[in-house]
Amino acid sequence: MSAQPLEIRMAHLEGAYEQIAERLTGIDRRLDSFEHKMEARFTQIDGRFGQIESRFIQIDGRFAQIDGRFAQIDRKFMWLIGLGVTAWVSTTLAVLLHR
Repeated sequence: MSAQPLEIRMAHLEGAYEQIAERLTGIDRRLDSFEHKMEARFTQIDGRFGQIESRFIQIDGRFAQIDGRFAQIDRKFMWLIGLGVTAWVSTTLAVLLHR
């Protein structure tokens, strides 16, 4: 074996290694780009979940208001029933005791 073919082979290997290095660098850049895109998407999704959470908080507040209104209606209904029963009992007693 002469020195010339060894140098040619070494040059060929060095060229192949450079091509591999360039390809790996390209792959690395694409992965970095993909990572940045995914990070942006997850940030966007986190923002949307934050919006949904604030909407649920608003809905919970509205349900609390509705519960308070139903409590008022329940109290007024109980007063109405109480007045009706009282009127019925007093009318019944008045009729029974009048005779």
